[in-house]
Amino acid sequence: MNVDFNSLDSIIGGFGKILQLSNTIKTPGVQPLIILIGVPQRPGLSAIKIASKIISRKSEAGLPIGVLPSGNVSPDEIMERIRIEEIINALQLDAKITIGIPMGIPLQANGIGPTGPVSVVGSTIKSVKGYGIIQ
Repeated sequence: MNVDFNSLDSIIGGFGKILQLSNTIKTPGVQPLIILIGVPQRPGLSAIKIASKIISRKSEAGLPIGVLPSGNVSPDEIMERIRIEEIINALQLDAKITIGIPMGIPLQANGIGPTGPVSVVGSTIKSVKGYGIIQ
């Protein structure tokens, strides 16, 4: 759609098209509690498991799997394992996960002062950046 910048209706129509695009690319959010409970239960990345799944699916592409007629392991299958090991090593050693922690997170603190026990209730006032590791 071409936008005529001399026409207010055309400009508004262009904005409407842009807003429609943002509505089509939505991914469902994951609740923080699900992340805190579920992620520690994950097994982590396994090069052998991933390579095995890829090799087992080669038949879908019409490619042979298994040992060669000579009885040797297929060099292609060995290379698949090596390839996945290197991809996982790169993810685990070189990947950088940056997270944003929003302001307004509720907090509660207890302590003791010269006059006795102290309780504080409030919220964070600053957004901060955090980091993570792929496992």
